[in-house]
Amino acid sequence: MQIITEIPELDTAPKAIALGTFDGVHLGHRAVILSACESAKKEGLIPSVFTFSGLPKNAFLPEPLRVTPLTAFGEKAALIEALGAELMFAPPFTRETAAIPAEEFAREILIRRLGARHIVCGSDHRFGAGGRGDAALLHSICRETGCALTVIPPVALRGRRISSTLIRSLLLEGRVDDARELLGHGI
Repeated sequence: MQIITEIPELDTAPKAIALGTFDGVHLGHRAVILSACESAKKEGLIPSVFTFSGLPKNAFLPEPLRVTPLTAFGEKAALIEALGAELMFAPPFTRETAAIPAEEFAREILIRRLGARHIVCGSDHRFGAGGRGDAALLHSICRETGCALTVIPPVALRGRRISSTLIRSLLLEGRVDDARELLGHGI
């Protein structure tokens, strides 16, 4: 898998792009990434992922308040590659990135500059300045631009919605086996 750590000026090769932070690459994340890879295969697109090299929530926090990622960057990349992605866009999350309006991020970066022809995200995914972008905004932009969109509903196990936050809580409680089950891989 090729890892690109800067947003290119223009890479119009048509892609199916899974969009998310993918901290831990848990079962919910896997559903998003696998959907993008399956769509890419069916539609003749490059299976791709857009994420960040670090956790966006940590970008502006002082060191003692930062959250430890569930997986190191290299492990995250290996897990994503094992799911079938051929490209991973993983720029750092900076003040400049944080200031990009949601519409501009979707239209200019994902669709125009990265060549997204199919975007896949979780139903609760947020993006753009202030987290103002959501699946409804993506739906509107994709309809206007002709880009396909797949929104994956939350993945639950035994009635609990799987999230990186829940997995972190389980680990803090010492419930490693429960956390491992939600991740779908070892920790």
